[in-house]
Amino acid sequence: MKETSVKRAHASRRAILKAGAAAGLVGAAGLASAGSASADGATYPAVQSYDVIVIGGGFAGVTAARELRKKGKRTLILEARNRVGGRAWSSTFSGLPIEFGATWIHPSQTLIWNEVQRLGIARVDDPNPDYAVFATESGGYARQDLAFLEHQDALLRRFVEGAEQYMPRPYDPFHRADLLADVDKLTLGDRARQLRLTTLERNWVSATTGAYGGGFERGSLTQLARWWALCGYNTETFHGINVTRPVGGMSGIITKLLAESGATIVYNAPVTKVADNGSRVQVTAGGAVYDAGSVVVAVPVNVWNSINFTAGLPAEFGRLSTETVGVPTAKKILIQVQGDIGRPLVNGKSGAPLDLVLANTDKSSQGTVLVAFSVNPNLDANNQSQIQRAITEVLPGTKVLSVKGHDWGQDPYAKGAWTFMRPGQLLRSLRAVRQPHGRLVFAGSDIATGWAGYVDGAIESGAQAAAVAANLSGAAALA
Repeated sequence: MKETSVKRAHASRRAILKAGAAAGLVGAAGLASAGSASADGATYPAVQSYDVIVIGGGFAGVTAARELRKKGKRTLILEARNRVGGRAWSSTFSGLPIEFGATWIHPSQTLIWNEVQRLGIARVDDPNPDYAVFATESGGYARQDLAFLEHQDALLRRFVEGAEQYMPRPYDPFHRADLLADVDKLTLGDRARQLRLTTLERNWVSATTGAYGGGFERGSLTQLARWWALCGYNTETFHGINVTRPVGGMSGIITKLLAESGATIVYNAPVTKVADNGSRVQVTAGGAVYDAGSVVVAVPVNVWNSINFTAGLPAEFGRLSTETVGVPTAKKILIQVQGDIGRPLVNGKSGAPLDLVLANTDKSSQGTVLVAFSVNPNLDANNQSQIQRAITEVLPGTKVLSVKGHDWGQDPYAKGAWTFMRPGQLLRSLRAVRQPHGRLVFAGSDIATGWAGYVDGAIESGAQAAAVAANLSGAAALA
């Protein structure tokens, strides 16, 4: 990969050194006491040494840090934001707890499910919707009873027909690479054309396929098939994975995992440079330089090109980052509407401003809170007028009182939201970027072989990266 760099995000050089509750929280420049020259001749605060540095404080990074502690490694987490969680972000809206990112867990996602049970965190299921809203033959929308969802499920089963043969082992997507060679070339749109779906059928199935993929012509059929295989090839589980939420949100879980890691963590420290000299690795972040025997890079694939890896990486890393894995136009929007409108399940037609609209579990004193998802590049997630027009189209007569959204594509530390690979990336890229390069190991839900796009995949990838990084660290020659 060509060497790249971005402007260093502003970080205070007078950050206050703090004692973290259980994770050794420090300010970005609080470790410095004297200057030292780096390989490029620039002067930075004194280098601080660790066994392993983890770049990114999402579920993959925090899991890696916790597993490294079990192996006796002294670990530093460098986090660009002022919080942990990454693309999992618990917040509030209209007085209610909400999630701007990862939300649900399921028993089939055994890693996160077991963590929640072990930590004694309660769970709650979202209630079923009261009615559905689907596109009509005339191009508008109509309210339907829930039995209508059977039509959508039948289309979904047609869409992924054959996955049992070309994806027989859910956690080993490469097992039948011979059968995948042609399938992995297909977009979701290609598959719709293969099936000769009508425009109406395409609109009906788009909320569970095109919306996930960032559009019919972006997402790959094999990514959808991977999720389908992990769900046991049935629609009940496929829809059920987005039902159960941990009480206290995802932030409550990762905070506990961070405490167990015993790692030092530096917030507001975006990494700009990683220099692997073959025996040690120096990482530049927030105006400071840190040194370790190995590094776990646990940031989203879309962000890889924002870091200058001075030793260079194989071309596949840069290509995958440029092509994007996390959906780059994805937005999640919380919408406060007037009155009790029940619990709708809105399926936006292909290309609509809103792809999917659900009712939030908890009721607001002002009425109903809706949770909406969009991959439309032209939608402003915080423009109330735009959201009002979009809601009026699918739920006529509904008045929007306020909105709060997050555009994950514009987030500099994500550059996209949930994982959905593009055609060719599974067979061409995934195996390559899962291999360590020098003293660097890459991790994250984006490159998990199992539940890619979910917290379970992040935990899987983080634990695997920790095992490799621990061995590399042990082989490092201490300066």
